[in-house]
Amino acid sequence: MTVAFILMILGTFIVVTAIVLAGYNAVTAESAVTQRLKTLAPAAAAGPHAGRSGTASRPGPMKRLLAFVGQYGLGSDHSLRHALSVAGIRGTNATLHFLGARTLVSFGPALPILATQISSPKPLGGTVLLAALAWAAGHLGANFWLRRRARSRTRRITNALPDCLDLMVVCLESGLGLNSTIARVGEERATMDDPIGNEFSVLALELREGRSREEALRAFGGRNGVEDLKALSALIIQSDRLGASMSKTLRAHADLVRVKRRQRAEEASRKLPVKMLFPLALFILPPLFITTAGPALLILKDLFKVISRG
Repeated sequence: MTVAFILMILGTFIVVTAIVLAGYNAVTAESAVTQRLKTLAPAAAAGPHAGRSGTASRPGPMKRLLAFVGQYGLGSDHSLRHALSVAGIRGTNATLHFLGARTLVSFGPALPILATQISSPKPLGGTVLLAALAWAAGHLGANFWLRRRARSRTRRITNALPDCLDLMVVCLESGLGLNSTIARVGEERATMDDPIGNEFSVLALELREGRSREEALRAFGGRNGVEDLKALSALIIQSDRLGASMSKTLRAHADLVRVKRRQRAEEASRKLPVKMLFPLALFILPPLFITTAGPALLILKDLFKVISRG
């Protein structure tokens, strides 16, 4: 079996998968009105029963397929659920959906490679190795995508936290209560497609549904995996217990978080010369050396030819 035939099978699988996903996105696409409602009021656009499993809308065929495949996927349930929560992928079947997608991405290319060599008299050693590499690439690629999304979301939350704290201080000093302040910050930041605004909206929704403030704040800090949010939750809980001024506490914490953000930016700027060293040595200096010393080397080559003939 030639390599071209294997590549053709892989290309066919990728094209069919892309067509299926495109069809699914086209069928399940939201209307412009729904997107506008989510922009104006994220909690209201999700519906009054969005957080209740008993009245949730029925999942589509693609999600049902991913959930069915995910039941037989490999992975730690608790650690994977936490990683998906940090990445912002949540829901009743979020873990099964990710496991199903990772299983399809990993086993999808590997099975056709093995199937093409089952009836062939050639040895299966190389084919098994190629199938194992395809499976590892799909499996590790899905995990890498999840970790990268989690890091990106964590970074966005960390960078936006000082501005949210300043907005909370303004709301508290204007006379709003803590619950109303959280809801107001969630409304303002959620319109900017900001993950921390969505988290504040979820926190405000939990408080309106009757969950205690301490439990809601601890869940708020734990489900995002951001140390600054955990510290903020603990600070608000402690200030609420002691009866301290919440606005002064949040202003001091905002100054601290802003200093930490500036220190992270300075640290990243100091790492930049070291990161630029390898691209400079590999991609910039060799062409520069060729363009500057190349003509001189050619002249020296002709000169040595003349000397050798003489």
